[in-house]
Amino acid sequence: METGITAQPILEMRGISKSFSGVKVLDDVSMDLYAGEVLALVGENGAGKSTLIKILNGDYHKDDGAIFIGGKEVEIERPRDAEQLGIRMIYQELYHCHDLSVTENLLLGHLPRANGRLGRFVVDWKKAKALAEEQLSLLELSINPQALMGELSVVEREIVEIVKAVSSNARIIVMDEPTAAMTPHEVELLFDIINTLRKQDVGIIYISHRLDEIFQIAQRVTVLRDGLLVGTKEVAGVTKREVVRMMVGHEVEERKAEASGAGEDGREIVLQVSHLTRSGSFEDIDLQVHAGEIVGIFGLLGAGHTALTRTLFGAEKADSGEVFVNGQPVTIQSPADARQAGIGLVPIDRKQQGLVLTQNVRENLTLSNWPAVTKYGFFQRKEERQHAQNWIDRLGVRVAGGMEVETRFMSGGNQQKVVLGRWLEANVKVLLMNEPTWGVDVGARSDIYDQLGRLADQGLGILMVSSDMEEVLSVSQRIITMFQGKITGHFTTAEATQEKLLNAAAGGEA
Repeated sequence: METGITAQPILEMRGISKSFSGVKVLDDVSMDLYAGEVLALVGENGAGKSTLIKILNGDYHKDDGAIFIGGKEVEIERPRDAEQLGIRMIYQELYHCHDLSVTENLLLGHLPRANGRLGRFVVDWKKAKALAEEQLSLLELSINPQALMGELSVVEREIVEIVKAVSSNARIIVMDEPTAAMTPHEVELLFDIINTLRKQDVGIIYISHRLDEIFQIAQRVTVLRDGLLVGTKEVAGVTKREVVRMMVGHEVEERKAEASGAGEDGREIVLQVSHLTRSGSFEDIDLQVHAGEIVGIFGLLGAGHTALTRTLFGAEKADSGEVFVNGQPVTIQSPADARQAGIGLVPIDRKQQGLVLTQNVRENLTLSNWPAVTKYGFFQRKEERQHAQNWIDRLGVRVAGGMEVETRFMSGGNQQKVVLGRWLEANVKVLLMNEPTWGVDVGARSDIYDQLGRLADQGLGILMVSSDMEEVLSVSQRIITMFQGKITGHFTTAEATQEKLLNAAAGGEA
């Protein structure tokens, strides 16, 4: 494969070290990037990837080491310095102004001014809208440039951030999990843009837990583990299994879903949905989930599957239809109703919708089951700690500072385990999971898959929405596809293939 790599790196990071409160999170890490190259930067959550790129962007100051741009040593003290050096970041945790429009976010700090004597005080909104539409057309997606960012979905907000970066003429672009919540079509469009940028000699540092993407788009891969550089390899000369072993330090077995006998062995139907409709989101949905079964729902952006899980949880209201839990009809008008009915939701945006980030691990784990840890209206701290420790042990939650650590300081994988533990503590009968491993590293992902398998073995019914086709195929016993708010296919594990799922999710025949 032609890489377009030249002899002189456009970026060199040499001997970078960084400590927080006496704990060394980066220890003598070196990395380089060439013009026209996609360099994959991988490692488990906590490996040091985010710290390294935040040093490159001036968010953190390095303790030791040196940074060179085009062979010249530079000091990056703040993000403005990085921007002036041609470096742009697309962080996994998106930074934008919720109350401003898409146009204002895309052109923030660069809004065009009107002509005339008072021009410097007046924004030329017609020109701004035209510029925003031109930039959005890069991804061939119809996002209203006048919509408020806070009104957009997680996927749409991430797309805006990507457009903002690729339209800024940067020479070095860092993409941190850019496709975590994207559909296959959107990923393909993004990769086309990345290849176009490579031809323009842009260097791209690509961070992703989806290793298949790395082998598709990157030329080299740099692996970090526990703040140390494990090594850099040519993608063409390494296997996925070898990269995983470098990341985690041991072999990780791939999980394969077992064929389901759901409904044939007398297992109880824990969730039944009949003719459920929400105008503008989904229509006439019928589905069943049995005790001990994982049912996956796969669909492209706008298919309505995410709105379906939110409606089943009471975060959105249905217009018509019925829901049954363990054969009993339930009325769900709010999340409290869903909780009372025995339904829990692990949302895609765990930071905004799944956790109280300023509360500690103990408090988040018991948040949905206060009656079990209270007596006469008072918290029983000893009881609460015992309940929390139970799930920390069972789910393998890594809490370096103990259960009193605030969840905002935890890695994405461990945060996801806390959300999962919260609903298991609440003893739900049905668990809804929306993109269960979004932004989660390969090691934590394997842990979550194993845990879901164990929970299903214990009789929990799981309905999982995922845009990761490999995930749906490897975890689910049955798979449902949706397109434009309607169910377009039902597949057993034995029947399902990537081609069949994509065809059905795009509106073709199942």
